[in-house]
Amino acid sequence: MPTPAPASGLNVIALISGGKDSLYSILHCIRNGHTVVALANLYPERQHNTTTQDEDEDIDSFMYQTIGHSVIPLYEQALKIPLYRQPITGGAVDTARIYGHDANTNANDKDETESLVPLLQRIKQAHPEANAVSAGAILSTYQRTRIENVAGRLGLVPLAWLWMYPSLPAPDARKQDPLAIKQAGLLEDMAAVGCDARIIKVASGGLDEGFLWENVSGAESGGRMMRRRITKAMSRFAAAEDIRGAVLGEGGEYETLALDGPGFLWKERIEVGAKEERAGEGGVAFVKLRQARCVVKSERAVDDGVGPGDVRRPGLLDAVFESVLGSGLDVSGPDDSRRSASMARSPAWSGCEHVHRLTGSSWTISNIVAPEAGPGAGEQMKGIADKTEQMLKSFGHAGPGPRSEDDIVFATVLLNSMADFESMNAVYVSMFNKPNPPARVTVACGDRLPSNVKVMISFTVDLGARDIRQGLHVQSRSYWAPANIGPYSQAMSIPLRNASRLVYVAGQIPLDPASMDMTQVPGPWYEGYRLRAVLALQHLWRIGEAMQVDWWLGAVAFLVGEQHADAQAQVAWRLWEKMHALPDNEDEDDDEGPQLDAWDIKYGRRIEDPTDTLVPGLPKFTALFESTTSIPPFLAVQVDQLPRGSDIEWQGLGGRCEQAKLNIKGGASFAAMDGQFRYISFEIDAGSSVDILDQSLRSLIETHCRDSNLSQAVLYTTHSVSEASWPGQVVPCRSVWGRKGRRLSAAVVLQQIY
Repeated sequence: MPTPAPASGLNVIALISGGKDSLYSILHCIRNGHTVVALANLYPERQHNTTTQDEDEDIDSFMYQTIGHSVIPLYEQALKIPLYRQPITGGAVDTARIYGHDANTNANDKDETESLVPLLQRIKQAHPEANAVSAGAILSTYQRTRIENVAGRLGLVPLAWLWMYPSLPAPDARKQDPLAIKQAGLLEDMAAVGCDARIIKVASGGLDEGFLWENVSGAESGGRMMRRRITKAMSRFAAAEDIRGAVLGEGGEYETLALDGPGFLWKERIEVGAKEERAGEGGVAFVKLRQARCVVKSERAVDDGVGPGDVRRPGLLDAVFESVLGSGLDVSGPDDSRRSASMARSPAWSGCEHVHRLTGSSWTISNIVAPEAGPGAGEQMKGIADKTEQMLKSFGHAGPGPRSEDDIVFATVLLNSMADFESMNAVYVSMFNKPNPPARVTVACGDRLPSNVKVMISFTVDLGARDIRQGLHVQSRSYWAPANIGPYSQAMSIPLRNASRLVYVAGQIPLDPASMDMTQVPGPWYEGYRLRAVLALQHLWRIGEAMQVDWWLGAVAFLVGEQHADAQAQVAWRLWEKMHALPDNEDEDDDEGPQLDAWDIKYGRRIEDPTDTLVPGLPKFTALFESTTSIPPFLAVQVDQLPRGSDIEWQGLGGRCEQAKLNIKGGASFAAMDGQFRYISFEIDAGSSVDILDQSLRSLIETHCRDSNLSQAVLYTTHSVSEASWPGQVVPCRSVWGRKGRRLSAAVVLQQIY
């Protein structure tokens, strides 16, 4: 697997607390080709007379590690990087999981998070080249979103190299060690490059004072034994899904102080002359530090043979996706460029009016355009924004009064050209001011859009209570999935009845998460395309798993390129098929396949070894029942352009549910969940004339589109359709493919909420 080249170097301000994670993150900054220009630290103001020896070492803070803060000044000398410090002011005013600073009301001015702003501003004045900020967040959405909020206001790129680190691919050397791969992998990686981080506070029932001052990242046998002791202790107190974070101290189970590391960063080490163990309330124990100082490292210790390249970067692909990439995605047969050429060469329709669909819990507004606002994409986007605002304000149907842009959970943006993206986006961003803007897919349809239309948008509006929605908006660069710096979330989740939820996931293109560059592979076109198809789908998968998706209800693979379009669609289908195939049935003929056996579904992917990483948590086969297939609806759609020059973009709709049903009948496939939601994909054969297409659409309108439970009706069409003939969203495209990569004239996706 090729290792992506590092992105252009950033000049980083490293937030440090003295703990292992923030210091280890600096190593990853260097590993990825960036330069750390300054260290930044917030510390508690002294509560006692400064002439005494009993300085307060710790305060209660939701945001910052403060114990051991008196040692922080030594890092400037140890690392030879300038350090800037400032006292923490305020407290935890906004304790929500997602931070939402409101600059208009100054509601959070007294929040401790805001202490970061003047500190970073001061550093930027001293180091005007600084353009990024790094932190050690691993699983803490609370911490990450606060740093991202401040970074965004100050024009800094947020870096969170350790984000979701426990779930990322482990190196081959650790695959024989279940403990390392499942729980303590991050600590193992720290040990591999010579990090020395001591436990200075324990605050968990699983740990006692006997763990104080132990080296959690020690490379010797004692360090490995310590990590096993922590894992064993945490397994008795942490829930199974929380064990990885607990072993790393991510939930405050313990806190550490970094004393040393590889010589390419650590020029001196920190030595503590005296320490005193103390007990606090509720089982808390901590170390009071005295006489800490820097000690010059020997030449041999500085030149320890460890370089930036030895800092492990997680692999680009998880084991299951790497396995799929290596088998069964070959292009079958010669690629006929004439057959693959785009079918559609005329606008999908001459004009359009936006279409509304309303259920008790959702409202879709489709095909909004504003060519009358002006010839440019920015002008038309402003017209669309104004129209949308008026429609939301005047909403008088189901739901508690008028709605606003805050209620939009998904957007489909169709452009005439990707050259219009920046001007469109500059206006689009002004519509959304909350921390979790709607998920979004953006494609360019070229001259298939109506004449004079540069931008067309469709919105899905949730009519439920805002406080029970869930969003994922990771804006930091990491190894996990691409950062969403723009005005859209990776995913938005809305509740149905009981515990079921719909999860709208944004379109995913194959960016390397660490560099945010498009993944490229030298060689024939299909080598690079296959990797990009797999990587983009992995991004969709990781987001789905983070949002606790049990099943994909359906997905669309947007494709670009004419010469190899059929082969691209075949690869996308085979990839989708393999990721949902039951064991020993990967080539199932789902049009004629037998009813799936309940035992096979329940135990088909049973794993003997709980450390087996080839089995993802998604899809959840134990939820499948009364189904004729295990593969959800699929479409591939050829458009003119995708963001960043990509040749594939995956967009999916997920479900969190107890039961899922998948069936195929004739030209339709559907996925249903918990009797509350149904996703149906209808395929209209290739070669169908315009008259046959219109007849098929009229039939669908009569049989399905008058259903009051229908929340969304999307038409993907290669042919022109008569104006206002389709009561839903229209996506004009060059070509469409369905299940098994079968070429179509059009496809319809219906979504029903019961």
